[in-house]
Amino acid sequence: MRVTFNMAFRNGVYDINRAADAMARAQREVSSLKRVQRPSDDPSAASQVVAERTEQRQLDSFIDATASVDARLRVADSVLSDTLNLLTTAQTKTAAANNSYVTQQQRDALALEIEGIRDTLLSNVNTQVKGAYIFSGTDLTDQPYTKDGLGVVQAYAGNSSNQILDIDRNRAVAVTFDGDALVDTLFADLDALVTAIRSGDGAGMQAGMQQLQAAFERATAMQSRVGNDLSDLDEQQLRLDQMKRASETRRSGLEDANLAEAITNMSQAETAHSAALKAVAAANRPSLLDYLS
Repeated sequence: MRVTFNMAFRNGVYDINRAADAMARAQREVSSLKRVQRPSDDPSAASQVVAERTEQRQLDSFIDATASVDARLRVADSVLSDTLNLLTTAQTKTAAANNSYVTQQQRDALALEIEGIRDTLLSNVNTQVKGAYIFSGTDLTDQPYTKDGLGVVQAYAGNSSNQILDIDRNRAVAVTFDGDALVDTLFADLDALVTAIRSGDGAGMQAGMQQLQAAFERATAMQSRVGNDLSDLDEQQLRLDQMKRASETRRSGLEDANLAEAITNMSQAETAHSAALKAVAAANRPSLLDYLS
């Protein structure tokens, strides 16, 4: 009888512990609203949750990269738009200077305006974003163009490569550009144009107009590429946001608790735990036979 009693007691304690564990898990699920809190709760779901969190971190990195690329390209687009406006103004001023009725004083004034346009264009191609020159190729810290002591713009100091940023697993976008491909000989051409305007050299002004048009076409081509990338970025940001929401929905379905179901499970676990305690207590209650034995 004593052996049987000990076995019953051990079984009762086991049932109590098991019910207590189930109740504790149910209480944690209700308080945390997480169905899976540790791998042992659901190994398969836990593994998928880890995979979804990894996916979300990678998507976050692409979202951040896309935002950074968008900001840089918008600066480049603004610079190129201003460059096109300046080149158009320079063409207009040159056309005005290339007329027989223009006085020397007027030509000198127009020449000064062209010099001002040259200096603004120089400032444009030396634009920086967060300390990086965007028209210096991958030489991010090297100013593309500088002037010497005589005010002559020096040769391009950057390179012809582009800094590329990944915005998806199979998509990358250039965020810096070859300034020399944009400028070419523009600064020297503008200096020659200033000289031609001051001297009333019609042929020189005509040649300058042609160089300005060539620069306009280069800037237009570069801005077109930037514009296409910006358009793609709008779709990319939308797609990444949709992918992240989908991943979050999958993760939530695997990991998060159904509150109504979790409360029901907790109530059932508490009832089972209480019943186990009562069963053991009843089994251990002394009877008349215990005293007579």
